[in-house]
Amino acid sequence: MRQRPALLHSLCSLRPLIAAAMILATAALLAAACATDDDEERLAAQRLFRNYLIQSDRTAIADVRVQGLVDELPPSFPEHDQLNLLGSAFTDTETRRELIVGWQSSSERADDLYSWYRSRLDTDPWRVTADPQRAGVDFITFRDADNPAFRGELRIAQEGERAIVVLIAVETLRGDDGA
Repeated sequence: MRQRPALLHSLCSLRPLIAAAMILATAALLAAACATDDDEERLAAQRLFRNYLIQSDRTAIADVRVQGLVDELPPSFPEHDQLNLLGSAFTDTETRRELIVGWQSSSERADDLYSWYRSRLDTDPWRVTADPQRAGVDFITFRDADNPAFRGELRIAQEGERAIVVLIAVETLRGDDGA
């Protein structure tokens, strides 16, 4: 089986995660707006997101937590103390592990969060590989110098009085060519 170039492969594989991140943020915001005893809404958000995550690989293991963390963040990943966790999701296959986490802050502005993350993700072991802004959203694409199989992207945006931060992290566990 011919393998796609690594950059093209990683960009193509992140496309579903981009949409999934938006679903996670929406589901988390809806769940946060509901009373804490409204389990039906939480379960519906979890089912929706889990089903979305496993569309591309039916053998994937997927989990979703509204207002909770399904997996550990990468070691030494910078955590801002003014962010409140919205929720998280992951999929796990034989070849890839994908993690999406959403946070919000009403005390910090998106521009300040962007600067904070930009400086910390350009410090060992992290390396910023791109930092464009598109349609009012700041993107910080980064990698882990100690783990070349790991790639991540932060999306930071101001939505009214709240700043929203979404982490999309992908770790390739082994090549798709069966090696």
